[in-house]
Amino acid sequence: MSRDAAATRRKILDAAVEEFSARGFAGARIERISEVAAANKRMIYVYFGNKEGLFSAVLHHVIGTLIAEVPVTEDDLPGYAGRMFDHLLTHPEALRLSLWRQLERPAIGPDAADVYTSKVQAMAGQHGPAHPSGLPATDLLVLVQGMAASWLISPADLLAADGADPTSADRLAAHRAALVEAVRRVITPDSHPTGK
Repeated sequence: MSRDAAATRRKILDAAVEEFSARGFAGARIERISEVAAANKRMIYVYFGNKEGLFSAVLHHVIGTLIAEVPVTEDDLPGYAGRMFDHLLTHPEALRLSLWRQLERPAIGPDAADVYTSKVQAMAGQHGPAHPSGLPATDLLVLVQGMAASWLISPADLLAADGADPTSADRLAAHRAALVEAVRRVITPDSHPTGK
């Protein structure tokens, strides 16, 4: 692929990330992507085949980057949660596209089954399907990922309920610290109350 072709393909991909993350698969328009990318609409079909092929390429790019830049560290789940929060905060399109994928095209995009399977097995270790915390390893990873994303999907009124600006650097840092501590408590067996 020539440099010009590679640059055009990249512009189309960047415009498609913006379009699909804002509008999902059904709401996205090839015409808008073409206009934002300053590329001939025909080139989108040449490079990506069709709208679904372009959506798949976008998912592979964005979710693949997330998986590569924020690998699951089964021996440091609190740190993983903090790094996931940081990534989602600076790359909101990653969360939006993941949600659109689940809503509209769950079978499209990168197959991370092997990544998750190996991490779940490492989390469970020699303890069978459960993590040393006593929670099933798959459920624990789902909870940690959900906790990492929760600030970004919560209502603005809730985020501002304490009177602080939920977008300020201090408030985001405080939430990140709370997130890391919450995950630490979830995975530490002796932090669980007994008797109930």
